[in-house]
Amino acid sequence: MKSDVRVLVVDDSRPVREFIAQALASREGFVILEASDGAEGLEMALTDSPDLILCDLEMPHLNGFQVVDALRAQQADIPIILITSYGSETIAVELFRKGVKDYLIKPFAAEEMHAAIERALTEVRLRQEKEALTQHLAAANQELRSRVQEMDTLYRVGKSVTSMLSRDQLLERILDAVFHVIGAEEAALMLADKESGRLRTEVHRQRVPGEVQHLARRSAEELAAEAAHKGDATATGAMLSVPLKVGDRVIGALGVGNRVSTRPFSGHDRQLLLALADYAAIAIENARLYEKVRQADRAKSEFVSFVAHELRTPLTSIRGYADLLAKGTVGPLAPPQEEFIRTILRNVERMQVLISDLRDVCRMETGQLHLEMKPVRLAESLENALQATRGQIEARSQRLTVEVPESLPLVYADPARLAQILTNLLSNAHKYTPEGGHIRVRAWLQNGYVHCNVSDTGIGISPEDQARLFTKFFRSEDPAVRETAGTGLGLCIVKNLVELQGGEIKVKSQLGKGTIFAFTVPVAVEGEQGGDLGLP
Repeated sequence: MKSDVRVLVVDDSRPVREFIAQALASREGFVILEASDGAEGLEMALTDSPDLILCDLEMPHLNGFQVVDALRAQQADIPIILITSYGSETIAVELFRKGVKDYLIKPFAAEEMHAAIERALTEVRLRQEKEALTQHLAAANQELRSRVQEMDTLYRVGKSVTSMLSRDQLLERILDAVFHVIGAEEAALMLADKESGRLRTEVHRQRVPGEVQHLARRSAEELAAEAAHKGDATATGAMLSVPLKVGDRVIGALGVGNRVSTRPFSGHDRQLLLALADYAAIAIENARLYEKVRQADRAKSEFVSFVAHELRTPLTSIRGYADLLAKGTVGPLAPPQEEFIRTILRNVERMQVLISDLRDVCRMETGQLHLEMKPVRLAESLENALQATRGQIEARSQRLTVEVPESLPLVYADPARLAQILTNLLSNAHKYTPEGGHIRVRAWLQNGYVHCNVSDTGIGISPEDQARLFTKFFRSEDPAVRETAGTGLGLCIVKNLVELQGGEIKVKSQLGKGTIFAFTVPVAVEGEQGGDLGLP
């Protein structure tokens, strides 16, 4: 039982009050308050807030029931034990209905009273402990929900930040994240200079307008330099800075301030800013590495484009002189010489195809490929592709089937590039289909797109190779593929050209049975005008 329990005894009988006081005085931990009638008892209960009330049922002015009702009306939650001269089931039911904890029937022994008091106080104590635990649990749940929400916010912010590769946009997004997560009034991001190692402010933003208070002895820049130097968070007054670290290397610092309201940052703010700084450092490093890769890739593409351009002139000369020799312009050739010339011409043609493919890839990578988009008939581009490949197909006795309805609407595409797509797919079908095989071209309208399939009964493609089929320079290790000349660029170019014109391409194949390449081209919208579509 808790110490200093304040018990208010309300009874118009002095002997009863004295008996109760003496019985309680025999035990430690009780403070007795006395009232001689119901009205006085009610006033003392509301004024002194005792821990327990022993109240007689039959008194002048206010009886026990009236005292109970008045206390409940005032929302005074004090346990009450009523004392009555007679007991009955009806009385007991009425007492408990009104919220009385227990009752005693006169005359009663001291032990009987002590037991009733103990029961009442135990019940109250258990209820209070339960309420305290419930409140504690509710607070803990609220704290947990807040932490989970913060972690979810950090995750989403981190995912958003680390997915950005544009440096300037990234730095601004980091400050947005700081304001969202920390709720700071201002924020700044500084990066270390490559040469001197000194911090340089890249972005700074004050979110809350107002006069900045200069309360700290160190400036925001000095605080950031200290955080970067020691590799940990540094705070003073209403300012907080944390280092941006990639491994053990410090690449900058992230600082926040509340210099308008001068509200200091909590330890929890510190942990959140450190976590956010980890995401920011990774994102900044990724952006830096991505830019280096882009520069290297651009330099490579420019070099390949330069080499391809420089090769065109000598190849033109070689082809020209080889053609003159083949035609006998400078005299007749012996049969072995004629075969040598044919070999030269075949290899010159392969080199020209390779150079053309390399130039296309470089244009795509450097954003210099331009498409002359306009409404066009798929059948016209297909006919151009067939003119380039029909002779090869017939030379191997391959059967060609074309199913392109005349009713197909115009598509919106670059006619020359559309023909290039079809030429590549027909050429592939021809090269990897045995003599006497079947090549089929089929087109139909569906959901605003013209769908086109180029299928064959060739050697097929393994699932492993299908996953890499559209990768630049990829060629299968299958001997049947290796014995056929190719650059590994054709399908990469086809995929890019299809997607640049608003379509998509898929492949379905089974080893030993054949392959289907399926691509789509958007239908031309009525009134759609042609134009130059350059890559950004």
